[in-house]
Amino acid sequence: MRLIFVRHGETPWNRTLQYQGHAPVPLNERGREQALRAAQRLMRHGAVALYSSDLPRAWETATIIGMHLKLNPVAMPEWREIDVGLWEGLTPDELYQRFPDHMREYDRDPARTARLGGESYAQLQARVIRAFHRIEASHQAGDTIIVVSHGGSIRALFCHIIGLDLANFGKLWLDNGSLSEIVRGRSGWRLLRMNDVAHLEDLVVEGGE
Repeated sequence: MRLIFVRHGETPWNRTLQYQGHAPVPLNERGREQALRAAQRLMRHGAVALYSSDLPRAWETATIIGMHLKLNPVAMPEWREIDVGLWEGLTPDELYQRFPDHMREYDRDPARTARLGGESYAQLQARVIRAFHRIEASHQAGDTIIVVSHGGSIRALFCHIIGLDLANFGKLWLDNGSLSEIVRGRSGWRLLRMNDVAHLEDLVVEGGE
């Protein structure tokens, strides 16, 4: 079994480094092109199922992919990005200006400090692991499955897969429209590739969550 993860295409808030969380921010033109190129690259993999976060930026990405792969995306809210609460719409600089005490606490323990009114990374990881096990139990050993999700959600799962302490999630990076892949073998799940952007060489722009 293999799972190919796609980080959703770019949005206006990715460009401005604003935290999106569960905000219904749509793809921009670059994001739709990233989704199209990801779809074209995925056509040769013979995927049998396509799952997606139900947030607009992920769902639109999955819809574009599904059209080319002739697969109907299945919504799984568990694959949503972390709920950032009061961080929504703010940039990192604005967070440190508005909530200095909270950000000091967050810097001390980024994995377990909940965003104001939102989730912690540990809570995010727990729900994406549940979603991962649901998919794993629903498919056969030789199946290839595509999951469209978010940078935070995919990184949280990968920390679990490779046994990386969750406090190090910020040292991993995924570009918009990138492909990452895990494969289950005799010794369990392995990370095969991460942040593959060969199809996006002229479209990669570093952005926020």
